[in-house]
Amino acid sequence: MAAEAPPLALLGRILQVNVSAEGGLPKRAVPGPVWVRRSGLEGDLNRYRTERLAGDPDSAVLLLTRDVIEGYAREGYPIRPGSLGENVTLEDVTYEALAPGQRWRLGPRAVVQLSRPCTPCSEVEVYGKDLVARARGRRGFYARVLEEGPLSPGDTAYLLSP
Repeated sequence: MAAEAPPLALLGRILQVNVSAEGGLPKRAVPGPVWVRRSGLEGDLNRYRTERLAGDPDSAVLLLTRDVIEGYAREGYPIRPGSLGENVTLEDVTYEALAPGQRWRLGPRAVVQLSRPCTPCSEVEVYGKDLVARARGRRGFYARVLEEGPLSPGDTAYLLSP
């Protein structure tokens, strides 16, 4: 009797890699490769993580999906990838598929574990006064870096554990 094939894991793609050397919004797209370090993406400053969370490793990287960004854009907000401060914009994966505890391989070597949803800050109000309230529960997921590695747009995003 043949062994049963393992279920296919969720597979997505890195649409964009975003950093801001000064901090704040928006983050700008970079062509890569960008190193994903335990402390976050090289060349990125996240003031909230640095100043308020004392470098909390569970907040090293912020991931958001393309469907959320496109949803806000359809609602009239001037949002594009990087606008909401995410470091990694994923496509071919829906926001609903993401959950705390999941481990994802990003690119050829980096592995992150989703830690918690990101709570929207007042900085997103630059795109609309009511966006803070609208973005609750749909601003992205923070992640801890388990394995460092390079990341570029077009790389795969592979769910390692649900």
